[in-house]
Amino acid sequence: MAISLQTLHETGLPRDTNTMHRPSATPMSPTDLRFCECLDNARRVCAAGTVPAMLVVGSPETAAVRCNEMLAALLNRPRAANRDESGSALFPDAWRALAEALYPLYGDPGVGDVIPDSVLLTLPVSPPLILRAVPLLVDGRAVGVLASATLDGAIASMTETMRAEVDRTTAARSRFLASASHDLRQPFQAMRLFLDALTTQVEGNARAMRTAGMLANAMTAGERLLNALLDISTLDAGTVEPDLQPVSLNGLLQSLADEFRPQAEEKGLRLRVHVTGQAVTRSDPVLLGRIVRNLLANAIRYTQQGGIVLGLRRRRGRWRIEVWDTGFGIPQDKLDVIFDEFHQLTNPSRDPTRGLGLGLAIVRRLSLLLNAPIDVQSRSGRGSVFAVTVEQIEGEAVEEAPPPPATAGEAAGLPLEGMRVLVVDDDNMVLSGLLLTLESWGCAFVSASNMREVFAAVDGLEGPPDAILTDLRLPGKVSGFDVIDRVRKLFKTNIPAVVLTGETAPESLLEGQRRGCAFLHKPLHPGDLRRVLEEVRSEAAAQ
Repeated sequence: MAISLQTLHETGLPRDTNTMHRPSATPMSPTDLRFCECLDNARRVCAAGTVPAMLVVGSPETAAVRCNEMLAALLNRPRAANRDESGSALFPDAWRALAEALYPLYGDPGVGDVIPDSVLLTLPVSPPLILRAVPLLVDGRAVGVLASATLDGAIASMTETMRAEVDRTTAARSRFLASASHDLRQPFQAMRLFLDALTTQVEGNARAMRTAGMLANAMTAGERLLNALLDISTLDAGTVEPDLQPVSLNGLLQSLADEFRPQAEEKGLRLRVHVTGQAVTRSDPVLLGRIVRNLLANAIRYTQQGGIVLGLRRRRGRWRIEVWDTGFGIPQDKLDVIFDEFHQLTNPSRDPTRGLGLGLAIVRRLSLLLNAPIDVQSRSGRGSVFAVTVEQIEGEAVEEAPPPPATAGEAAGLPLEGMRVLVVDDDNMVLSGLLLTLESWGCAFVSASNMREVFAAVDGLEGPPDAILTDLRLPGKVSGFDVIDRVRKLFKTNIPAVVLTGETAPESLLEGQRRGCAFLHKPLHPGDLRRVLEEVRSEAAAQ
């Protein structure tokens, strides 16, 4: 509908009958009081608009355009909200088309022109924004146009803008977490390696060994806190994609019970498993296992006597995994807050040996990710039951093959003396720690921190190294995979490779699997590295 300002002073404001009412002419003198009042009102309406809007003053080919702040922001032209700009300057590639769309609003009814109530303008933004333009009339003549976004167009534009911002923020956060995960783990990795070397050097000195043991406990607590915080941040960032597949709940629960039974027995607790029939669900076995693992760890930690039951039952067409304990119990008014970060009911002194208060926070996030609701019932002084509900499906899950029995060499631990290892890491502290550890095992090694040094290091070797030990992230655009590929190509043989990483991106894991690499996640324990190197030597000896 056109916006019209009726004549207020019929006598005192002469009507110019010679004015051309064509799109190429200025409809009315800018000194006319009604002209000024109409445009002033339109400017206020435009500026106060809650959707993108603009005011066009004058005929299209010579128009001055004023945007409100919302439209100026969309156009990335903030000054357009504070001053008039020519249409061709504001929309250099689109103003001709916009002007053509505006021309019908400037017709002359006196010569038979039919003036539409409004026209639609499509602005060249991403996504395209549709504005409805209505003429500003004084005595039936257009003195300008007020265009504002249609409700559907404004909502679509804002939705697309918000989606783009969410995608940008998520991508930025993912990059930050990948970098932070790597960089924060590096010092812990170096400390762990130095501690292992130090422990070897002070062996036999009881006082020094006690100090080293306390240092190891402090480092373990720090590593657990760091890992938990990074896990929560990664889950909050939405970068974890569950690998959904058929999962045998019987096998999963039995495996977890076998894992935690020694801990329970150490506290004098009995851990029992109750499962019925063949239960299969569709979920991510690693993430689902982590939920149940956290619940079992909490049950053992907060139970002083009695026992724990790990149960499975069918309810309303779904499987319900339950963890019962005879622990302290939880007051009814605390059943929700226990899932908050760093919330512990029975650890006011924040003793890190009694947990960090992050396990249930991770459980809650994982349950949302897997669409596996979790609930808790408890009575103070009697115990608690935590339950995870998962989908029930027909069929059988693919059972994992049992690991092959250990060979005599693996069971006893193969000596590593003389094993030649190429070590690549751009962090000097971590590199030094790795070299000290390998030296204590009797390994021969060459080291490098970038690709240029890699070629210099292997140039003096008479043959290929027995293993490549490399960090995944190296300076520039070079990765550990590039080192592995180049060295293997240089020696024309598939050299065993171990990749050290603080990241858990599935793309990296797939790349490593394609190359047949072993992965060790930082901060790694030297014992884990030794086991991998022993496997490499054992396989080489068997060939």
